[in-house]
Amino acid sequence: MKKVIASLIVLALLAACNFGKIDKAKGQQLVEQLLTDLQQKNYSSLDKYYTASFNESEPRAQKEEKFRQLENTMGTIKSFEFISSTEQQDADRGVNQLELKYKVVCEKVTVRETYHVINDEGDMKIVFQNIENM
Repeated sequence: MKKVIASLIVLALLAACNFGKIDKAKGQQLVEQLLTDLQQKNYSSLDKYYTASFNESEPRAQKEEKFRQLENTMGTIKSFEFISSTEQQDADRGVNQLELKYKVVCEKVTVRETYHVINDEGDMKIVFQNIENM
């Protein structure tokens, strides 16, 4: 009986460790769909890419305006290329997050965009985004 209980505890711990894993393919698909929408100037569905807390802190109209300003500064996105991914543990929030980096070529400039993706209530969502000149 003790062996059965010990086995169940070990299985529960293993399941808990894998539960926080981030699916890299789904994370990349999410970010690449966002980049495709931005490339096509489709700003109407921006909220679906970001976590609820991110959307609460910045309404869609405000996000749209920021992306329009970025496009005016950088030019339209011509192409994007996946650079790297790293899975990290965010100790402050107690969640795993996937950091994805992309090289984004725009009409006027080339930038490196960094995204942090998490499981947000069962869905992959962006919790952080950074753009820097290359």
